Amino acid sequence: MSNKGLKIVITDCDHPSVEIEKAILREIDPELILANCNTEDEVIEAAKDADGIINQYAPMNRRVIESLKRCKVIARYGVGVDNIDVEAATEHKIIVANVPDYCVDEVSTHALALILACARGITLLDRKIRDKKMGFHPG
Repeated sequence: MSNKGLKIVITDCDHPSVEIEKAILREIDPELILANCNTEDEVIEAAKDADGIINQYAPMNRRVIESLKRCKVIARYGVGVDNIDVEAATEHKIIVANVPDYCVDEVSTHALALILACARGITLLDRKIRDKKMGFHPG
């Protein structure tokens, strides 16, 4: 099925590749634009005629959303939607989606590692050794 009339814009992405996105979207065959937006104006320019937007950190506030003429969905990489004005999107009948289970394992593993580091005083001892306030005796 070819939908060359569809345009999907990735406003910003810190991933090394968008091959997964390309593979998933291949089925509907849209025009896929990888932009590098940091400002409202950059998002507006890149996405004003997009049917769908994939977003990470770029601002998706009311001004940006009101400039979107064809957009039906904004999907955000990650758990939160803090940079998306969900109320404005809803008013413009734009669906907002996110990835609620993104990084859950990594976050919980990191939290446990920090708890153990605090319990064992790892950072304090590391700092003392680096500042040469404590002798180090390899055994």
